[in-house]
Amino acid sequence: MTAVSSEYQDRASELLEILKGSQKEESFFASSFLDAIPVTQFRALVTQLQNQYGEPLSIARIIPASKQDGTVEISYAKATLAMRMVLDSAAPYPVIGLQVTGANMTDDSIDKIKREMEALPGAAGFEIAEIGADQASIIESLNADRQFAIGSAFKLYVLAALSTKIADSDRSWRDVVPLYRKSLPSGILQDWPDRTPMTLQALATLMISVSDNTATDILMTELGSKAIDDLVYKSGHSAPEKMLPMLSTVEFFDLKMPHNADVRRLYIGAGDGEQRDLLSRYNIGLTPESIEISNLANKPQHIDTIEWFASPSDITGLLEMIDNIEDPVVKKILKINPLIPPGDALRWNYIGGKGGSEPGVISLAFLTKSKSGKTYAVSGSWNNIEAPVDNDEFTLMMNRLLNLVAAR
Repeated sequence: MTAVSSEYQDRASELLEILKGSQKEESFFASSFLDAIPVTQFRALVTQLQNQYGEPLSIARIIPASKQDGTVEISYAKATLAMRMVLDSAAPYPVIGLQVTGANMTDDSIDKIKREMEALPGAAGFEIAEIGADQASIIESLNADRQFAIGSAFKLYVLAALSTKIADSDRSWRDVVPLYRKSLPSGILQDWPDRTPMTLQALATLMISVSDNTATDILMTELGSKAIDDLVYKSGHSAPEKMLPMLSTVEFFDLKMPHNADVRRLYIGAGDGEQRDLLSRYNIGLTPESIEISNLANKPQHIDTIEWFASPSDITGLLEMIDNIEDPVVKKILKINPLIPPGDALRWNYIGGKGGSEPGVISLAFLTKSKSGKTYAVSGSWNNIEAPVDNDEFTLMMNRLLNLVAAR
């Protein structure tokens, strides 16, 4: 285990004094840091932290990553803030990097967060469950059985379906497919050359880590609708008629376009088999060039009808299924982007996750393993058909829930 160096300990003590107002920034930071963030700007940030969290009081602990790199947790009157601090490797070891990476509110509680979620405009819900035994043990929840639009969190279903195929030896992570059936951002593959060879593992990694839509649509095509449908049912989804047929991302975008209003009305009123037929008959998603993504950028658009839907309890079942997949590749893919600040991620032995959002929708799902050895599924969603939701506000709420669970 990496030990805290005396130089790092000294700088941590100086950091506390600077946060209290010692005004010794010029001897504390390297010139490169102050070139990027001038003293006046840094002091404004310090004041902002004090306004939000009260006075800085003491160093709670130091979590070293190396002799020059680590996380300093500072106790404020209202919270404990995690700050990643990096020192220059040469004497006098000035600080070359400082970033707030997490906040754990003092006297926070799950009940308090639940009340805050209940007060959000629209509807919100979450579920915290300990998994790994015969049956998930629900710790706390809000609107856990309500079907929410979950945005790109649906890609967890695609990952689970792919992993099941690989576990059954029907496919391999090393299988190579050409880059085809391009979608729109998020992601990067829409800009790559056509026919670029991609392994299934690379596609799955991009689908989860950067929410790549093109990777998702290719994987859905490779898997086929039956494999995805079977996975949704196998996961115990409580309202599969809301999720199926599972739209590809390009179908999702295309159905929401103004020029497809007539098709959209037919689709919303149709049953599962009819909906699949409509997508095919009207070539929905086959001409992404006609999709104008700016139409979806500013306000909620049909989030209660054209989306991917799951309840928090459905996500618990899905995460439990993923946890039971005995394939280390799956867990490695999930942990690339844990969605929370790195200082808070250090509270866990393992944390992996996937989120999704569009105007009016945010959803976050986490599979975690605590320092005490317990495994938890933590997920939550917030929908508002009237106005965009505050992604940062909800992410902070979910982060607070995770911090509380990690301390159990």
